[in-house]
Amino acid sequence: MSIPDFFDNYHLPDGVHECTIEEIEQRFLFSQKRRELWKLFKQMLNRLIGLGLQPSAILIDGSFVTGRSEPGDVDFAALIKPETVMEAMQTIDDHDKGAIMLFMSPENQVPLRNLFGAHLLLADNEDSLSSWADFFRTGGVNGRLRERDKERDPDWVIIPSAKGILKVYLDGGEI
Repeated sequence: MSIPDFFDNYHLPDGVHECTIEEIEQRFLFSQKRRELWKLFKQMLNRLIGLGLQPSAILIDGSFVTGRSEPGDVDFAALIKPETVMEAMQTIDDHDKGAIMLFMSPENQVPLRNLFGAHLLLADNEDSLSSWADFFRTGGVNGRLRERDKERDPDWVIIPSAKGILKVYLDGGEI
C-alpha cells in the first residue's frame, strides 16, 4: 500500500502521497459514517465524469484522511482543465450544460457539499492543483492548520505544522 501509516496515530506524514481509489477505500472506510460519505463522494465524482468533466487528478484532504472516526465530509480538489470543460459543453444537451455550470461555480460549493457530502475545490492547471496541495498540507496563507475540533477529535490530538494528503490520478471511466 502506498499510503503511509499515521505518524502520530492520527495524521499522515507531511507530503502528497500518490495512491489509488481502491487504496483509499481499504484504508479509510473504517466507520459507517466514512462509508456513507465516500459513497456520496463517489456519486459526485461519477456525475462529474458523466458530464464529461473527467478530472486528471484529485487531492483528498481534511478529516477524511485522518484517524477521526466521523469526518464531516470529503474535502477534495479536482484538476479539470479548461479544455475539458469546453469540450464537455460542446457535446451535451442544455440540461447537462446547466449541471456543468452548477459544478463549476464557486457559489454552489456549499449546496454541493450538502448534497454530496464532499467539498469540491477546482483547479484548472497543475500549478493551481499544487497550490491547493500546499494549502491543504500547511494551512495556506495563515501557515497554520485548523485547530483540533474539541467535539470530534480526541483530547490527545496535536495539530502538526504540516500534514499529508492523498493524490489520485484518474484515467477515465466511472470510479
